[in-house]
Amino acid sequence: MAVRTTSPSGGQRGVALLVVVFGLSLIAILINLFVYQSRVNKKAAIAEGERMRARYYAFSTLEITRLFLRVQAKFIDNNSMVQNLGVDMSQIVPMMIPMFFDETLADKLLGGEAHGLGELPEKGSGVLEIYRPEEGRINLNCAFNSTQLERLTNLTLGLFLDRRYDEFFGRILEDGQILDRAQQVGALIDFVDFDQSQTGGAEGEDSYYQNLEEPYLPKNNLLDTVSDLRLIRGVDDIFWANFGNSFSVYGGCQLHLCAMDPDNWQLIAALIILTAATPEDPVITDPVKLKLLATTVAPQVPVLCKDLQSFIGAVAQPGTASTLLSSVLGTDLEDSGDLGQDGIADAQVQGVELDAAKLQTLVVGGNKRYYRIRAVGLSDEAMFAIETVWDQLAVSTRQGQAGTQGAYIYWKED
Repeated sequence: MAVRTTSPSGGQRGVALLVVVFGLSLIAILINLFVYQSRVNKKAAIAEGERMRARYYAFSTLEITRLFLRVQAKFIDNNSMVQNLGVDMSQIVPMMIPMFFDETLADKLLGGEAHGLGELPEKGSGVLEIYRPEEGRINLNCAFNSTQLERLTNLTLGLFLDRRYDEFFGRILEDGQILDRAQQVGALIDFVDFDQSQTGGAEGEDSYYQNLEEPYLPKNNLLDTVSDLRLIRGVDDIFWANFGNSFSVYGGCQLHLCAMDPDNWQLIAALIILTAATPEDPVITDPVKLKLLATTVAPQVPVLCKDLQSFIGAVAQPGTASTLLSSVLGTDLEDSGDLGQDGIADAQVQGVELDAAKLQTLVVGGNKRYYRIRAVGLSDEAMFAIETVWDQLAVSTRQGQAGTQGAYIYWKED
């Protein structure tokens, strides 16, 4: 018997073709997804590698800086002759760091080609963004020590007393209120001190913070970083621009004169106001004259700080340093007679007689202990920053360095 065979119908062939096309399309999509994911993973791996390189550059920069800090502790801090010259590693190290990342830079300098100074080699580098002693600023954590409250209050209020800030302390804040000078000092202290009562008032100090859109409570404890001040009532962008550089949360409760920033004339002005022999001195009540005096004295602080009498003399006769400098260098007084770089000859700046006894209660000398360091590592496509605070007297607990003097007491990576 003959067997009859049947061929697939056109409909069946069409279905089979669709299945094949769908399968190939699915495979193509999966392949594209795999290729895309592979590219993403490759870019992520490259980015992570660059970030890791930058991180190690930052670590290297910190290690180099740590070695120089040990040099500071062992040789400079114990050498009175070097100290009298006002030498400090914070003036030297930032300029030396690039040499450790570019082996050709030293040759360029020795060969007379200095155009490479500060330029980053293609392979990456580390730089010191911040390297400064911290004790030349007002330590707000002293609010947690009841025996230091009076000194802290005086220093902080002194920073605000300049008449140029009259309008600043009359401005309306975001909550619709106005804080005068004393109230702003109270807000700063209340955020840190251990009690719950508002300074100078019966109202609880928590009420303002609890009524915020995102409420929180005052810390009533030691602050970890100076940026925590941004949480305090009244400390807005305008406040920070004017006074942020004058505060710290490390150091003692007296200002270390040798650790003061030569560019921070505001703190010098505060000291002049607080320690003037005659509080009604016309220079103090005139914001223009006060700033001229402070900006003239501030650049001299690294040298004057070793002797309070020298500092007192410079405030009383601000033109003395310029006269001495011109005689030593053999230059015309007009070439070195404007240390404040304000367009007014130092000899024409009016001075103020200071009370030595008052000054001794607010400032201290000796070796510097706390240093804030921000090291930044830079690779071709990434940046990594480490901000730390180094304590010259702390005892290290790091593996391999346990028991040695000097340690980091604050560490933040970003």
